[in-house]
Amino acid sequence: MAEETKIQNLHRVIVTKGEFKDKKAHVINIYDNTISVEFDDYTGRDDELQRTVIKHDDYEKIEDEV
Repeated sequence: MAEETKIQNLHRVIVTKGEFKDKKAHVINIYDNTISVEFDDYTGRDDELQRTVIKHDDYEKIEDEV
């Protein structure tokens, strides 16, 4: 479960469920039941990196890529 990984700001995650499944992102903020993330390569209408909120059960922490 994602909560047990002690997620912190700037950790990298991959979304495992929902609309953004398989998208990679980094953590911006941590809340009781969710985290806010900014996607690495998923842009919105204004060509800016998209941000969203993900439930703790819907992501997994990944190692930083070098």
